[in-house]
Amino acid sequence: MTGINIIYICYIEKCLGNRALTNKLTFALNLFNSHMLSYLVPKNLNSNWNLGFIVGFVFVFQIMSGLMLTFYYIPGGMESFNSVIRVLTEVNMGWAVRYFHAQCVSFCFFFMFLHMLKGLWYSSKYLPWSWYSGMTIFVLSMAIAFLGYVLPNGQMSYWGATVITNLFYWIPDFVIVLLGGYSVSVPTLQRFYILHFILPFVLLGVVVVHIYYLHRSSSTNPLSGVDSWYVSRFYPVIIFSDLKMLTMLFAALGVQLTYGIIPLFQGDVDNSIESNPLQTPLHIVPEWYLLTFYATLKLFPSKLAGLIAMAALLESLILIVESRAMSPIISCVHYHRIWTIISIPMIPALYILGCLGRLSLNDGLMFIGISAIFIILVSVTKLLDCARMRL
Repeated sequence: MTGINIIYICYIEKCLGNRALTNKLTFALNLFNSHMLSYLVPKNLNSNWNLGFIVGFVFVFQIMSGLMLTFYYIPGGMESFNSVIRVLTEVNMGWAVRYFHAQCVSFCFFFMFLHMLKGLWYSSKYLPWSWYSGMTIFVLSMAIAFLGYVLPNGQMSYWGATVITNLFYWIPDFVIVLLGGYSVSVPTLQRFYILHFILPFVLLGVVVVHIYYLHRSSSTNPLSGVDSWYVSRFYPVIIFSDLKMLTMLFAALGVQLTYGIIPLFQGDVDNSIESNPLQTPLHIVPEWYLLTFYATLKLFPSKLAGLIAMAALLESLILIVESRAMSPIISCVHYHRIWTIISIPMIPALYILGCLGRLSLNDGLMFIGISAIFIILVSVTKLLDCARMRL
C-alpha cells in the first residue's frame, strides 16, 4: 500500500469512521489511484498528449453550462427564441453562460480534431479499441452539437434542421418519430431538447470506456510504436503539463468570449433572427465543425447518395486502424513520419471539403469536392496496403 493510500484511509477513518472502509470505497480509491496518480506514461510525452485531457475538461464545462441554461430554456416555437433572448438580457451573467456554452463547443471540436490528428500521426493502429471508442465519441458529439444548434430556433437553425432532416424522408415513419410531424415544429424542438439533455451523459459513459481502453494498454511513445520502459507517474509531472494547457485554454476562451477574435467560432448572424418558415436564407451554412460532412451531402444530387457518401467517409476514418490487422509483417520500430507519407494528403482533402461546405457549389467546385473524397478513399486504401509495413 502506497503512502498516499494510507493518507486517504486515515482521512476517511477520521471523517466517516471505520464503517466507511468498505470494499466499494477501497475499490474507488484504488481506481482513482491507478488511473490518475500512479498511472505510468512515457517520460518523453509532448504537448500532443495534452489534447485528450483538454477535450475531456471542455466537455465537462459544456455539461455544466448546459445544465445552467436548462433552468431558463423553454422548448416551444417562439418561446424557444425568446427564452434565449431572456437569458442574454434578464438573467444575471446569463450572457456569459450562454456565450460560453456556444463558444466552448467550437473549442471542444477544435481540440477534438487535433486529438484525432495526433491519433492518426502516432498511435491509431496500435490502439484499435481506443480509436473505435474515440470515433464513437466523435459521431455522438456531432449529433449532440446538431441537436443543440437547432434549439435556439433561429433562422439558420430552423433551415439547417430542415435540410438535415430531409435526408431521412425516405423513411417516413422514422421522420414522424424524430420530428413529431412532417416538418420542424414545436414537437421537434421538444424531442431535440430531451435528446440534447440525455445524450451528453451517454457520451460521458463512452468517454469512460475510451479512457479504460487507453489505460489498459498505456499511452504510446512519441518516438516509435514499441512500448517504453522509461516511464513516469502521471502525478505530479504530467498532470501539471495538462493543467498548464488548461490554463492556456481558459485564457484563449476568455479572449474569444470578450473580443471574438476567431470569426469562425462565432455564430451565424442569421441565427439572431427568429425562424421564418416562409423565408429561406440566401445560403444555408451550418456550424464550421459540421461543414466537412455537409459538403459531402451537397456534392451528390440524390439525398440517399449523399447520406451513403457521408457514411463512407466516416467508415474510411474508422478503417484506418485496421492497417495493422491486415498486415502480415509487423514493424518492431516504426517511425511515424515515414508512416504518414501516404496519409498526409488526407488532411488537406478534408480541409477542402470543409471549405466547400460554406460555398454555393458549381460544376468546378463539385469536381474539386469529388476529387477530395477520392483522395481520401485512395489514401485509406493505401494505408491498408500491407506493402508499406517494413521491419
